[in-house]
Amino acid sequence: MTALATLLAAPAAQAAPGDLAAAFAQLGQGRVESRTVSLADLGLREPLLLRAPDASQELYLPVPAGLPISGAALQIDGNYLRGDGGRTTMLLTLDGSPVVARSVGETQGDGSINIGVDGAPRPSGFVRVGMQWSSVLNDNFCTDQTAIGNLWRIAPTSRLTYQFDPSAIHDVRTAWSALPAAPVVLVGGKRLSAAGYDAAWRVEALLMRAGASPVTQLLPAVGDTVNLANLSVPAALQAVPAFAALAAGGQHKIANPAELGALLALAPAPGFAPSVVVADDTLRGSVNTALDALRAQVAGVSADAASAFDTWRSGTLGPLGAPLVAGEVRLAQVGGRAAVVVGDSKGVAALSRTWTPIDVSNRLVVHELEDAPNVSAGGTTDKLALSLVGGEPRSLDVLTSAAWEAHFDLAAASRNGKVPRKVVLDLAAAPASNRNAQTASIFFNGVLIGSQLLDTNGRAQRVVADIPVYALGATNLLRVVFQRQPEGGCQPRAQGYPAAVLPGSYLQLGEAPLGDDFTGMVVRFSGGADLLVPDAYLSDPLGSLPRVARVANAASVSPARATLTVVPDGQSAKAGNAFLAFDVALDSETAHASFAADRLTLTGRSGNVLADLSGLDKLGVIEVVRAGGAPGVVYRTLGADAPVLPATLASLHGDVALVDASGVLKQFDTQHEGAVPAIDDQRSWFIRHWISWVLPTVAIVLLLLLLAAARIARRHAAARSAAQTQPPADPANPADNQQQG
Repeated sequence: MTALATLLAAPAAQAAPGDLAAAFAQLGQGRVESRTVSLADLGLREPLLLRAPDASQELYLPVPAGLPISGAALQIDGNYLRGDGGRTTMLLTLDGSPVVARSVGETQGDGSINIGVDGAPRPSGFVRVGMQWSSVLNDNFCTDQTAIGNLWRIAPTSRLTYQFDPSAIHDVRTAWSALPAAPVVLVGGKRLSAAGYDAAWRVEALLMRAGASPVTQLLPAVGDTVNLANLSVPAALQAVPAFAALAAGGQHKIANPAELGALLALAPAPGFAPSVVVADDTLRGSVNTALDALRAQVAGVSADAASAFDTWRSGTLGPLGAPLVAGEVRLAQVGGRAAVVVGDSKGVAALSRTWTPIDVSNRLVVHELEDAPNVSAGGTTDKLALSLVGGEPRSLDVLTSAAWEAHFDLAAASRNGKVPRKVVLDLAAAPASNRNAQTASIFFNGVLIGSQLLDTNGRAQRVVADIPVYALGATNLLRVVFQRQPEGGCQPRAQGYPAAVLPGSYLQLGEAPLGDDFTGMVVRFSGGADLLVPDAYLSDPLGSLPRVARVANAASVSPARATLTVVPDGQSAKAGNAFLAFDVALDSETAHASFAADRLTLTGRSGNVLADLSGLDKLGVIEVVRAGGAPGVVYRTLGADAPVLPATLASLHGDVALVDASGVLKQFDTQHEGAVPAIDDQRSWFIRHWISWVLPTVAIVLLLLLLAAARIARRHAAARSAAQTQPPADPANPADNQQQG
């Protein structure tokens, strides 16, 4: 022990054994977790604009599901413009209840609003924030209320701040909903097992799909230096040498396993604060060794304290050291914070969005698991009810426009190699007082795929729209926008007229054309993928795990439908199915990109050189290739250092992409090289090529009819000619009489 640590521990060493035992009983109690969730954290990185004459926006800010919060405050950052004058009003609601209304009179000004938020538990896990902006230019005269200079701007820095008691978390579902925006994923050490690596990349990919930005952390080891800033060690615990050594704070080098055990017990936020723990044999061994060493020091101070230590250990860190059965997910309390503990890929699948609502106990074992229930509308697996993928049937009030949305993963909506190819919607719309028509426009990932003028009689009507393959993504947004022509004339403003998306709406699954590009790979990966990583990646989890998870999400590889294969260093991999490979050599690879040190050469389908670059570093190339006839996606690092890819790496297009720390730098389509790709027409061949077969068929039928008519005409003419040339019968001739008879 250092002299400083001895000096700090000296007064505490006189603490009574009972005080030490009580200190373990209270260790981690009273800790309060603080959270700040901004719009930028939720992916809204551009300002929201509420425009005249009226506009509304609803935001869902996450909070721990079913858990009371305290000290909650909502800060809306923004400003307003009132260049066109008139009467303007901003109305703010919380969970549907109006809380603030502001009427502004200046031409521009500060639009910031700060209000308190009640701490009632929210089973949905969201605080619903509603904003409505209204602009009326003139109350006395009939006039057009359009005002492009009247608007309210909401900044991405707008945020919800709150606190909660982490000791009140008793189940996996609540713990998962209480994760911070940048959750820490703890792994066992500098070298992971294949099973530990497999579970870790799936966890990070799953977190990123939920909008989080996970941070990978290694379990500290003896000899590592950790940050103990703001660490407070209870005086009674400083009677134990390991706790006394940590009491100095600052940058501290772990000297022995007992000090590591003390670090695990105190869990200071800068040095050790895991949100999700990937528990493999290496991590369990390190944790148990550290806690055993700490217990030996505690027992050297007091036998009663050792018994209290055992009780504390079993109720808090015990889940970290105990083996997990296949598919198990459990809850641990690490330094008073709830942490989700998972051990294998099947356990990670239990944390997917479909199964999270049933994680209501502190221990969940999954034996068989599907991404989504195999239930369909109409009794066939080619039809998937929209209610199963987040599209709840409901009604909306439409004054000028309103939107209905459904979000779903492609993997969850795919079956037997088939993907969504049509949207079938049962819609209904009520009549307006002036009989204005209403339209329904269907968007798929921002692409307009259909629109129809609805009959406003309140009856169900079916609208069908094809989904082009290029619009498919790893995560998908189906959006239906209802619009009405605003009412004119001098009359009071209406409250809107209802339109509805009915329960019979569904996705129609079908085959899709599979090109050798990123879009084609999205379709292939919906049925599963082989994930190929070099053995060296297992020795670099800090650098490689985020890379694997982020590229997998960008390439639409589902963490629940992938199989990991570790390729020994220096060996090439054989691909049998659709694959995603990282920095590995492939047998019989056919690619358009070639590498030589820091140089990249890219050729097109016709052999033309599309790019020839050298001096590259901290770049990555993501490319669609074939290996042994199997299609797949390959990531390779350019230069000596690999880039740190962002968690928001966007969906890919074409078949080659250059990426770095900022995201996608450049994308190429070597298959077409500027040519217009074929239209994805889902109609049958007979419908698409009706001219090519209808016209010849009609011509042939007409020709046959003409030939038949000509033949019939010739027969009739011959008969008439024969009748005219035949001599008249002689009555005296018996033969003629007999012939006539």
